[in-house]
Amino acid sequence: MTTLTTAQWYSESGTGLISPVVRPNEIFEASYPTSAISRFFSRLEGTHSTMMQTRMTDEAFSIESLYSLKGKTAVIQFLDKYSFLIPLLLEAREEIYAYFPNPEPSLEVIADPEAEGDYQLLASISTSLGAEDAYRRLKEFDRAWWLDELGRSQGLLCISVNLQ
Repeated sequence: MTTLTTAQWYSESGTGLISPVVRPNEIFEASYPTSAISRFFSRLEGTHSTMMQTRMTDEAFSIESLYSLKGKTAVIQFLDKYSFLIPLLLEAREEIYAYFPNPEPSLEVIADPEAEGDYQLLASISTSLGAEDAYRRLKEFDRAWWLDELGRSQGLLCISVNLQ
């Protein structure tokens, strides 16, 4: 099996994540006592947290149906720890299918070659394409989508092509 990759082992310091700050407007503050505002936002935050956990659980099940998992337990634990990768993996699958005919995408946790004791998630695209065509498509995939999204992975995701 041959592995080809052009966007391997990149990392950036920026997370690309934005945390919204919810602030009540002046009318709301003037209309209700402070304790009511605190209770309202506490309940809102709890509901949001529950909704996010449910969404992440649903997305994790989606990942399992969209990718073959090599070392399933390790992959699930990795995604549980780094759940910000789940939406990126969902998007990546759509992009993979746009560039590779009949791909067989898989995920596995591998040792990071640049940092001893650290691990990364490897998304492999198995294809029956010839080496030149697969490499050309990987470069197109990288330029059109992956290199722009790389920072979101925080150096924890590598995408490569495996020739069958």
